This record gives sequence, structure tokens and C-alpha cells, in this order.
Amino acid sequence: MERIREAQEHLKSEFEIYNNASAKKLPPLDIDCPEKLETMLEFVTRRESLKQAKKLSSPPAGKLKAAIADTLLLLDNFDIKISKEKGAAEK
Repeated sequence: MERIREAQEHLKSEFEIYNNASAKKLPPLDIDCPEKLETMLEFVTRRESLKQAKKLSSPPAGKLKAAIADTLLLLDNFDIKISKEKGAAEK
């Protein structure tokens, strides 16, 4: 549970940073709803693709997308940090 709260706080922080730097604000964030987080991830990914295609200016979305993905995995009971640590220990 601690890891989920940690990831959600990180997501809130990255969301705020992204939204403050963006000319067009993102819709409100619902950190407890996997469906809404998936929609937000798709939305941010599309916005980033459009930015690259049309040379628009918007903030980098990599950290926000990573925070959303981490939270989604944790809500699905999968901790990528633990998985990475186990993989590194096996090498």
C-alpha cells in the first residue's frame, strides 16, 4: 500500500508540473480509477504525437506517462520496482 501511495503522489506531482507548463490543461486526474488513468495515458500520448507531427510546443510528457503507467501497474498489483530489482539480482 505504501508503494501505491508513493506512486500516486509522484503522479500528482508530475501531473501538476506538466499541466503548469502546458498551454492546454489536461482534464482532472482521478488517481484511483484505472480506466481514467488509461484514458489519460492515451490522451497524453496522442498529444505528444501531435506535438511532434505539427511542431507544436508543449511540455515533455515522458515523466508523466511513466508515472501514470507505474500507478496503473500498482493498481493491478504489479510493482515494476520489485520486478526490476529481482531481474538485476539474477544477473
